[in-house]
Amino acid sequence: MMRRAAIGASRRMLSKTTTTPPARPPRRVIPSRLASVRAMSTTARMAAPAGNPFSHAIPAADSFQLLPESQKAGEAEDALYEAQISEVEAWWSTPRYAGIKRPYSAADVVTKRGTQKISYPSSVMASKLFNLIQERQSRGEPIHTSEKPFS
Repeated sequence: MMRRAAIGASRRMLSKTTTTPPARPPRRVIPSRLASVRAMSTTARMAAPAGNPFSHAIPAADSFQLLPESQKAGEAEDALYEAQISEVEAWWSTPRYAGIKRPYSAADVVTKRGTQKISYPSSVMASKLFNLIQERQSRGEPIHTSEKPFS
């Protein structure tokens, strides 16, 4: 450690005895450049005041996760629970799930769920297929599996 300090000190002394490089000319600041940097660094979303975390712009689960830990227990947790139950009931009332009898309630599903919402690719594709079937059935058209007929 001491040897490093001695080497560093001798280098500093040598650098002071040598000539210093010429000073750089001052940078000229262009006003239009300042304006463009200011425009890029501030967007309308960033400049907008923070809204209510329970507004309709933010989903209920996300707004709950944004709350400080001290505010999560009690009223906020109950509001999240009720919002999730209403989401599941709305989901089950869509035409895709019409006529399905369940031995459990939406509240049972919500209590067994985790905190992270996951969108499975198979669920997305199943929804697309259901929509395609409904659309073609309403028009009385078949669903073709191939563009060209087999030869």
